[in-house]
Amino acid sequence: MNIYVFGNGNISFDDFKKHYEEVINPYLNNEEVSFLLCDFRGVDTLIMELLKCKTSNVSIYHIGERARYLPDKFNTKVGGWKILGGYENDQERDHEVIKKCTHFIAIDFNSDHKRKSGTAKNMEYCEELGKIRLMK
Repeated sequence: MNIYVFGNGNISFDDFKKHYEEVINPYLNNEEVSFLLCDFRGVDTLIMELLKCKTSNVSIYHIGERARYLPDKFNTKVGGWKILGGYENDQERDHEVIKKCTHFIAIDFNSDHKRKSGTAKNMEYCEELGKIRLMK
């Protein structure tokens, strides 16, 4: 099971705990589960902080030569994470992660009738490709 975890950059910590942490917790001790993440602020950094001492089964996808954010490796499992970069833009990176995932966890707080967020577009793409959503 490869779970892509993503969402808005402006999520509150309370909303992260409510909408993400409760969903992710049952998968944390399962060695058959890998987490696929990107390196932007908000959900990406919060999920990295949650996972850093819990699992080595994490892949971080980033644009350019190096990730914008990674947790500290000292006394954590971050040293075992796969860091995959060199993508030209968000869309190229996101589409690669979506191709690799089997499941996803995401919620969008930012779209409205005037604007569709990148999170909403990625959720739609996941659903088009038959990826399984793991939200409540």
